Amino acid sequence: MQFDHIGVPAPSRRDGMRYLESKRLWLTSPADHPYRVEWLWYEPESLEAELVRTVPHVAYLVASLEEAMAGERVIVEPFDVFGEVRVGFVEADGAPVEFVQPYS
Repeated sequence: MQFDHIGVPAPSRRDGMRYLESKRLWLTSPADHPYRVEWLWYEPESLEAELVRTVPHVAYLVASLEEAMAGERVIVEPFDVFGEVRVGFVEADGAPVEFVQPYS
């Protein structure tokens, strides 16, 4: 497991955000931020887990989402992000943790 980024819910849309329709989510790329911050703005109609929509998260690169999430309290099942990565969220001590599995 390797640190990838910090995700922070934003109070409004920001410049440079891309739209992920499946989650009703606007987000920036952590690769574009000097401290690997990903800004997230969820549309009010988003059905994403409240914990993910409202609490900052830390994200880790993993070789296998299934292995990383096994035995954890899953709050968001794995899903595709722009055909670049698959991600899933677990809850750890009341906070969301994201696991990121690159396709390459």
